[in-house]
Amino acid sequence: MKITLINPAMNFKVFGSFARFMQPMPPLGLAYLAAILEKKGIDVAVIDNFVAKMDVPGILKLIKARKPDVVGISCLTPSAPEVYAIARAVKEFDSSITVMLGNIHASVFAEDILKHEAVDFVVRGEGENSVPEILDALSGSKKYESIAGISFKKNGVIVHTPDSEPLHDLDSLPFPAWHLFPYHHYGMLPFMDIKKPCLSIVSSRGCPYKCVFCCLFGTGTVFRTRNPYAVADEMEYLIKKFSVRQLGFVDPAFALSRKNAVTLCEEIIKREIHKKLVWICETRVDLMDNDILSLMKKAGCRRILYGIESGSGDTLAQSKKQFKKEEVIRAIKATRKAGIETSGLFMIGLPGETKKMAEETLRFSKELNLDFAKFAITVPYPGSKLFEDLKKNGSLISREWDQYVTFNTDPRKLVYIPGSMTPEELIRLQKTAHLTFYLQPKLILRQLWNIRSISCADLFRGLHTLLTYNINKQNLHTNTI
Repeated sequence: MKITLINPAMNFKVFGSFARFMQPMPPLGLAYLAAILEKKGIDVAVIDNFVAKMDVPGILKLIKARKPDVVGISCLTPSAPEVYAIARAVKEFDSSITVMLGNIHASVFAEDILKHEAVDFVVRGEGENSVPEILDALSGSKKYESIAGISFKKNGVIVHTPDSEPLHDLDSLPFPAWHLFPYHHYGMLPFMDIKKPCLSIVSSRGCPYKCVFCCLFGTGTVFRTRNPYAVADEMEYLIKKFSVRQLGFVDPAFALSRKNAVTLCEEIIKREIHKKLVWICETRVDLMDNDILSLMKKAGCRRILYGIESGSGDTLAQSKKQFKKEEVIRAIKATRKAGIETSGLFMIGLPGETKKMAEETLRFSKELNLDFAKFAITVPYPGSKLFEDLKKNGSLISREWDQYVTFNTDPRKLVYIPGSMTPEELIRLQKTAHLTFYLQPKLILRQLWNIRSISCADLFRGLHTLLTYNINKQNLHTNTI
């Protein structure tokens, strides 16, 4: 049996000039799935269209040449229009090809997708067990109804099997099959690239916190950890096999298990992995202190992304972040003291936020003395409590899925507006936030001094975009960050 896995692109035009920063990130979920299928002896190929940037006819040309039995497509909300177009094209070419979708958007909208799109199966939640079982069923050795966590049509009726259990033994998974992917093209978030090649790694899955804007749901809320010694083994493997020089931990909150994080850092130092690569991670401010930060620095942690979200205590409370501004200040100071660079992730237009509260966030971001910051316009992603709340009270203003991005330069296309602000105000606040943060003289001098800590390409692209921004900042339709 042959299967082709597709990582789709999205509508890059939505991002305006910010599209220049939209480099492809490692699709870790697909890489895990590819490894599992290869281990079962299945012939696997991958199309990463975030890298290739082909139109649908270009993708179909590859499908025609390979003639797979199954096409599996990862479906996140901004890429949904492309996903549906690919599925239709595949079915029009050869209706005998089985098309399956997975990932968060597909999980949330399984019913609608099976009603209206050219799709045979939707895999809900984690797919490492479900997808191989579907392939077994296609060969006649299993019944679809016995497979947990899938949706499909039977005699014209949509069937949803019971949700699958979260995968508890993460160490049972083979290492991701990066050899099937164009891994040399991958990077992290803007200004998070330090060295190349760069890949992702995970030491835990799930998050028990309930932030209203987060689209982790179902199995994504169940926290599970890998054996830290196995994580260190994978790091060594990635260095040896792919010459990786930077890793990004994509755990929802690194060191949520402090014991495992400490053991991992100690093992990295013991094996001298930290002498061969650097790594970054995202975490919560209330998980960090001087001791763990000092150890992370020794183990090669170069940069930490903190989900700070807001400088308003009221907004933080309404968003269910479960920490206070004082904890943010303490964590950023401790991180800088440890010698680790800091990046703050902020949101503009959170539920209940006023313009005054948003301006408080802008001031707070500068007071923290961060190295980097990203200011995202709030998007109610399907799967989040925010999306469900807005859907219930009729406040959703758009189902144009490709517009569900946090950097949308057209005020007419924003998918969520807090009642106290206008779309124009949200975009103006986002522009102002980036301008005033990145054009701080002390920050410019620091980045010039530490030029080796970010890629020159990123630095000059960022400066060019910000200067363009400044010239056109009165024009709300200018394509800027």
